[in-house]
Amino acid sequence: MARILLLLLLLMAPASAQISLAPPAAQRFVVVAFHDVADTRDQLTADAITSSSLVTFFDWLKAERWNPISLDDVAAAREGRRPLPERAILITFDDGYRSTYTRVFPLLLAYRYPAVFALVGAWMEVPAGGTVMYGDQPRPREDFITWAEAREMQASGLVEFASHSHGLHGTVLGNPQGNLLPAAAAWAYDAATGRYEDDAALRRRVERDLRRSAALMRRELGRAPRALVWPFGRYSGPALEAAQAAGFRFTLTLDPEPADSQRPLTIGRFYPSLAPDLAALANNLRFREESPPALRLLCLDPGVVAAAGDMAAQDAKLGEIIEAIRLLGPNLVALDGHARMADGSLGPAWYPSRFTPSGADLLGRLVWQIRTRGGADAYVRLSLDAAAASLGEARIPELVQEMLRHAPADGLMLEGAGGLAAAPPGPPRDPAPWMVRQRRAQPVSLDQRGQWALTAMRRAEALRPGLRLMVTSTATPQAGTWPAPLADLVLMPQAPLGDSGWAAPAARSRLLLDLPETDRPVAAIRAVQATGVTGLAFCAGGVAALADAARRGPAFSSATYPLRP
Repeated sequence: MARILLLLLLLMAPASAQISLAPPAAQRFVVVAFHDVADTRDQLTADAITSSSLVTFFDWLKAERWNPISLDDVAAAREGRRPLPERAILITFDDGYRSTYTRVFPLLLAYRYPAVFALVGAWMEVPAGGTVMYGDQPRPREDFITWAEAREMQASGLVEFASHSHGLHGTVLGNPQGNLLPAAAAWAYDAATGRYEDDAALRRRVERDLRRSAALMRRELGRAPRALVWPFGRYSGPALEAAQAAGFRFTLTLDPEPADSQRPLTIGRFYPSLAPDLAALANNLRFREESPPALRLLCLDPGVVAAAGDMAAQDAKLGEIIEAIRLLGPNLVALDGHARMADGSLGPAWYPSRFTPSGADLLGRLVWQIRTRGGADAYVRLSLDAAAASLGEARIPELVQEMLRHAPADGLMLEGAGGLAAAPPGPPRDPAPWMVRQRRAQPVSLDQRGQWALTAMRRAEALRPGLRLMVTSTATPQAGTWPAPLADLVLMPQAPLGDSGWAAPAARSRLLLDLPETDRPVAAIRAVQATGVTGLAFCAGGVAALADAARRGPAFSSATYPLRP
């Protein structure tokens, strides 16, 4: 009946007054994620800025006509009630440091700027005189605000409090080797049973925590939070489902990208660390690279570590590899999810697998150690040909999901996904990660292999939001095309690029050329760099590159030539 009445009203209304049922247009804004504020530079920690720097930043916002907004403004834009202003920026402060009351709040009052402050429930419950465990560092409870101070700031109408979880600003056991991983992003490992959480258990654990946080804030502040700021900026697909079930309407990450009023559950933020100056702050709010990054990829077989012997020997071997990685200087490392078999089939998995035999449970450990100790983004590599031959193409998406539950990777590397590397002729398009991710979410016509690869990536992104995709391609792109419109990066064998015209600077920033094995590796590196391509790889020759890291590093390293990413 209600639908019939609505239809009649629409038909009877004059054309000029008819109701529009079109969804509101997407509106972008930027978000900055501050933490602590110190009075002098000698008091700075890694995530703090000085009071004078914050004042300078606020002055710059005013001079450049930026418009600080609130979550009310974002909600109004999402619902189509009013658009966001030009140059809209949301200012946030994480962790509930006391400096948000003593230094930030007075500035908000003076400038009349709104802000969002995120509180960790477990820290707020520590009594006066107690100790807050900030990671593995004890901090006095007095370093953080009190509920009375929070209520005073909330009453100003300028400060909204978000949940930073109750106890998820910590870690869980992530693998048999003892790595501790961000609690909302990891499937916890139970050492007693030797088993990992499944998706449902992770979702229940996170939802319990978030409901506890919301109940505490409702009791102390008179209202439940509508926004969740993910601890460490890291979360998983099941954790996001838990946040929605717990009633959160906004979730904020640390993905360095613009936010969109129509995507309130994936609000990216710029995280200024190491006390950046005003120029760095202003530049990073653009979310654009000044010049193409120097990408350096190394491919590794976990079997090298597994072959070392027992866990102690494997740890020693991993230590050697990480030291070699530091010498060589890659900023991307791709790790095989499965052993490579001579007949081209899928070998044993380096994680507990339902689909294939399992070797040592090493993948999660290697990914985490290479990211945290080696300083490189870690990708997990899978051969689509091997997976299809062993399991059939229809099982590839499930296999990829299972692999990434055990590996906290930054990206997925698919070999043989040539269907994703095809592109119609046309002008270059925006290669920014959020633009590529939007293209992957749209309907697209691909061959069967490409479609299975795209489905696998979509499933992977659902488990690990923000995941990037690298594909391999042996085809030289046509003039005027992108190397791969649905991938973030493309790995190609080294080939003369000539003057075909396709390798525009933006395209080069997404391309890596695999260097051949040669007795003159430095000359080969320089020859590629002379073409203007900034991405280099030791993939086929990864083992040899590590063994020769000291000699190749100065020419290959992303830290020394031509520039830092």
